[in-house]
Amino acid sequence: MKTLTRAQLFAPAKRARKTKDWFERAKFVVAAARKRAARRAARTAQQYAGQLSMMRPPTVLQRRRLAERLSAKS
Repeated sequence: MKTLTRAQLFAPAKRARKTKDWFERAKFVVAAARKRAARRAARTAQQYAGQLSMMRPPTVLQRRRLAERLSAKS
């Protein structure tokens, strides 16, 4: 029978350590993905805001059609 040292007897299980490390890495990956998504959303919003200022106002015909559609829904 193999004699175990005190460190081996009272050390945390190897599997538990690996799982804990895996969870820590997973948390980091998720946080990084969220940060990238937030940056991408901010960039898209800025681009869209820039495009809105360049858009022409609707024509008289477009406004009339919109008014007709809105009054038909009511």
